[in-house]
Amino acid sequence: MDLPSSNMLKFWLQDGSWFAIRPSGTEPKVKFYFGVKRRSESESEEGLKEIQVSVMEAIKIIFK
Repeated sequence: MDLPSSNMLKFWLQDGSWFAIRPSGTEPKVKFYFGVKRRSESESEEGLKEIQVSVMEAIKIIFK
């Protein structure tokens, strides 16, 4: 986990993938960013989808 001066939390996963959370600078909302290590195109897309679903499910549980 990292907290740079840009008001963002960035989390690295064991496989080198990552996700970041930061507040919007102009609107009352939170933005999420996701990245995966480049493998094949289909593995990257699948890995990205898995991270997105996992993170958003955790957010739903936390803020339920």
